[in-house]
Amino acid sequence: MKLQPILKSILVIIITLLLSLVLSSCGSDSNNVDSDKADTTGLIKLAQRSYLLKLPAGYQADKSYKLLLVFHGSGGNAMSMHSTAKFEQYTDDYIVAYPNSKEVEWNEGCGCNIAHRKKVDDLGFVDAVIADIKQRHQVLDSEIYAAGFSQGGLFTQNLACNRSKVFKAVAVVASPMSEQLAASCAPEEALSVMMVHGSHDPVLPYNGLADSNFGLISSPKAIQLHANKHNALPYPLIKPLPELGAGSINYSNGKQKFNLYSAIYGGHSWRFNQFDTSAQIIRFFAELEQPELPKHSQLVTTEQGQFHVRAMGLDNPGPAVVLLAGPNYNYHSDSAWFAALQPLLAQKYRVYSIDRLGNAFSSSADNLSYRRFADDLALVLQQLAESQVTLVAFSSSSISARWFYQQHQQQFDIKAMLYIDPDIPLAHSLSLYQGYPADWYLENLPELLPYIAEGNWTARTKDKLDLEYNEVKQLAAANNVAFDLGYFEQIIQRRLLIPQQQARATEIASYIADLDGYASLPMVSAIPVSVIDSDFEQQQIEQAQEQPELAAALQLWQQEGSAWSAEQASLSNGQYIALSNSDHLVPVQQPEQIKHALDWLFSQLQLP
Repeated sequence: MKLQPILKSILVIIITLLLSLVLSSCGSDSNNVDSDKADTTGLIKLAQRSYLLKLPAGYQADKSYKLLLVFHGSGGNAMSMHSTAKFEQYTDDYIVAYPNSKEVEWNEGCGCNIAHRKKVDDLGFVDAVIADIKQRHQVLDSEIYAAGFSQGGLFTQNLACNRSKVFKAVAVVASPMSEQLAASCAPEEALSVMMVHGSHDPVLPYNGLADSNFGLISSPKAIQLHANKHNALPYPLIKPLPELGAGSINYSNGKQKFNLYSAIYGGHSWRFNQFDTSAQIIRFFAELEQPELPKHSQLVTTEQGQFHVRAMGLDNPGPAVVLLAGPNYNYHSDSAWFAALQPLLAQKYRVYSIDRLGNAFSSSADNLSYRRFADDLALVLQQLAESQVTLVAFSSSSISARWFYQQHQQQFDIKAMLYIDPDIPLAHSLSLYQGYPADWYLENLPELLPYIAEGNWTARTKDKLDLEYNEVKQLAAANNVAFDLGYFEQIIQRRLLIPQQQARATEIASYIADLDGYASLPMVSAIPVSVIDSDFEQQQIEQAQEQPELAAALQLWQQEGSAWSAEQASLSNGQYIALSNSDHLVPVQQPEQIKHALDWLFSQLQLP
């Protein structure tokens, strides 16, 4: 006989209905107010519907507030959702409304439930609730949010798809997304989305549900769908959050965020053991403008802007090692090039990779150059409380390192410098550097920046990044290099963002003046300067064999560079290290060579 399970199910339904009636009665009589009483909180009637309104502590009638709408699950109501979430206990910044559904469920957009069959206009009801609250209180139009639990979370995703002009961000708890809504979702404007879901949810499964009427896509696919709808960058940031008993998958389009928090072994619940959902939702809404950063990364704020700094090996003694990135042949230049080198060096040294403004997660600015970064670097190191440093400069960042030494050697104890394929400040090399494309960018920059702003270079940038991505992976694999691919992905994809594309163009246009100033400085002699000189030019020389004039110019460039590098090392009692059969991206291909060179430099220093 199978009567016992059936009776058990009936009993659960009866208890749910009774609980719903009890909770509803808690909001009757003294809490019921008519829609014309605009300064009272409680269960507010709106035509044939109602919503529970909660004002923040210390509410001031002449102050404008953020607005948060919170949607209950199937069979629930406003009072039960309020008892669960209690958002107003976490913040005084929001007016919080808890609407009641007309039917047992919300018309969530799947076209598969009773609310749909009865043609309940829940989207219109939400519009009416917001309008009613705006009549009663002062609301910030650009700060309207939504959150929903279970079936209310499914409806909240309907709002994300069909009311994106209204909401700045939404939070979805304990629900993935229906297959029908996934197929029809077409937001008009960008908004941020947060999802929280227990990995072992038995009601609305985390991994989705195959069903002809009520099919669900998984939560990871749902957050990816939201991200894709808003042109997010391709590689998610995946972070373990053991302190919260969760993990996260985070996408970004540079302005909006799309985060899924997966509660490990969590069931169908609003809260989890270590994860306070209400607190995390408020935090997410408050930090929409702040990017999710990879492990070891931070943003250091100075008077010139925010600088992305990756700090590793912080417990190691001695002078700090500061990594300065320079460009490859596509002029891409950021801390992605140190995805193999920095973890290696951090085993022994305290290591910072610092991204210039306009690169990686750093904020942007108008007047960008390698020369300018020398002064910015001083401000960042001051904030980091690092006064004793050794600089490792890759490629054109030798300009920044040399100017930093020139301008700030009195302020900082600069122990040594290591150049990797530095720019050569001699006449022939300068003539090559200052020709195409630098001269073209300088001439066309005023027209180029608005052209880039319209997205006209995004596709070509993506093609270059795809090529670089594969080349770097192959380079690291071929040389058996331990490589932090996740960090590399997070940084290189930032190059796709419009401000970063514009920053790259501005830096190239500034390069001619950067080189002129660099060439005016004498060689460094007071501290040891080692130079790693790869033979990456050889491949270009071989490719130019059918153009004898060009091949000769490239050969002279190579010879001039090797001679200057050897002289700089000799003059300063550093090492000159020539690498054969080497790629220009020495930090990716041969990080061990850089570590050996740095070890030698430190062995020469008089350290306590």
